[in-house]
Amino acid sequence: MGDYIFSLTASLIVGIAVARYLGPEMYGIIAFATAVYTVLVIIVSLGIDDIIMKDMLQYEERQGSIQGSALFVKSAAAFLVYGIIFIYFLINYSGEKLYSVLIITGAVLFQPLSVFSCIFLINAQAKYTSIARMISYTLSSLLKIILIIFKAPVTYFAFAVFIDYAVLYLTVILMYKYKKYTVSGWHIDISYIKYILKSAVPLFAAVLFYTFYQKVTVIIISSMYSDYASGIYSAAARLTEIWYLVPAVLMTAFYPAVVKAKQISEEEYNKRIKTLFYVTTIPFILMAFFAALLSPFIIKILYGEKYIQSSIVLALTIWSVPFISFYVISSKCFILENKVKHLLVRSALSFILIIFLSCILGSFYYLKGFSIAVVVSSFISFFLIDLFFKDTRELFFIKLSSIFLPFTLLLNLLKKDKNNP
Repeated sequence: MGDYIFSLTASLIVGIAVARYLGPEMYGIIAFATAVYTVLVIIVSLGIDDIIMKDMLQYEERQGSIQGSALFVKSAAAFLVYGIIFIYFLINYSGEKLYSVLIITGAVLFQPLSVFSCIFLINAQAKYTSIARMISYTLSSLLKIILIIFKAPVTYFAFAVFIDYAVLYLTVILMYKYKKYTVSGWHIDISYIKYILKSAVPLFAAVLFYTFYQKVTVIIISSMYSDYASGIYSAAARLTEIWYLVPAVLMTAFYPAVVKAKQISEEEYNKRIKTLFYVTTIPFILMAFFAALLSPFIIKILYGEKYIQSSIVLALTIWSVPFISFYVISSKCFILENKVKHLLVRSALSFILIIFLSCILGSFYYLKGFSIAVVVSSFISFFLIDLFFKDTRELFFIKLSSIFLPFTLLLNLLKKDKNNP
């Protein structure tokens, strides 16, 4: 957890410094390139990360074939998608935007190395991936600070982003070797490749739709308006998206424990899931309230007057955080309960809604419209939809109760005091 706090803090502070230095237009170029990279990473991951971790926990004797097959499939996907994106942007773009996209997206070639981190996660040795993350963020942050001092152009900052992603995966390999793990038993199993690709199709589609939901707004704004508008939106979105990582960090840390609870009993499993909802929802709602209230002050202090339009974006998009938290926790539940179809439906719905609402509201209300689209689509796709499916209705009421938990506790306390004068 400490590495995430360090990484988020460093990323936020240095990111703000970079945004202030580059200005909205150049910062918009970096945001656009990073959004494209994020989508490519999901395509390369193929949605198999959770599947291979679950299989490695359940079939320890097959870890060599699982990791070897996953590395092969991801590597093939990485070279394929980068080749396609390289040709597409070379034909359709030019100048700093072209170079920035090609540099940042080049880091996708290192993403298959994430397979090496699986052995740390399933053996409760996440601290080694944490160390790798801290090293990559530190190097990247120092490089960005140096570039600001020497007044470097935007493409140099694109290279710094590339360093951030590439060093992370390379350091994981060093940690893997440091712990004396070996790849000697790794091999490609064609039957397992067929299995994970078949199993991952709905999960891959779900994760891809969800990633598009997070990043497509930046791409649409850049295409519909300008890199300047994209930079204004991205500055505020960055402050919002940092909070998206909190439930993801919690689920990554507690996922092995949740899997084991599922194996013990349904009662123990449900207890842990409810606890995760309860301990995240209210803090996020309180955070959203104060962030929305203080958004002009926050933006002015952090980014300066030239980003003041970002305040309305922050005031609105921050309300999507509780619903994103619902999605992140629910997605793990659906995977464990073999209800991936529900995950796919939610992700696809969020993607469709964000595209539709962004195009409609964005064309009429500019950045305010895009921000409203994010909140409405997340509310419908990650919260309200559970009410309309019989086997997820209980989950809906758990989410609802987590929102009203303080009022429920207060009511119970008042009843107790009344009964015991």
